[in-house]
Amino acid sequence: MTKLVQEVVSCVEEISKGNDPKKKEKYLSTVKGLGSMIIQNGLYGTILFLLVKGHDDVVKHLDRVIKLQTGEENFSEKVKRAEALQNPQYFKIQYAALEGVKWLRRYADIYLGGEEDGK
Repeated sequence: MTKLVQEVVSCVEEISKGNDPKKKEKYLSTVKGLGSMIIQNGLYGTILFLLVKGHDDVVKHLDRVIKLQTGEENFSEKVKRAEALQNPQYFKIQYAALEGVKWLRRYADIYLGGEEDGK
């Protein structure tokens, strides 16, 4: 397993071990649409939206994926302070986030997707 996949599994396991089914459902739903949201609105706009809507776990997990792949720490904090767009690595960071989201979605489906037959 690559370091990225290990990190993503750790992130999703944090959510799956919780006892709140609504939180799990909200996380899964958010992660499923995250790639499209980043492509349409950019990483900057997506992070701001997630923060306003209270998707703190997803933002935290994006930060972890971004740090692992680019070394950029606390990217969401830089977004809050309007410093992120000034970063010359912004497009590399956005690409890294998209790559991480791909794996987050896969593992969220596995860990949080529930039964296929409705049981």
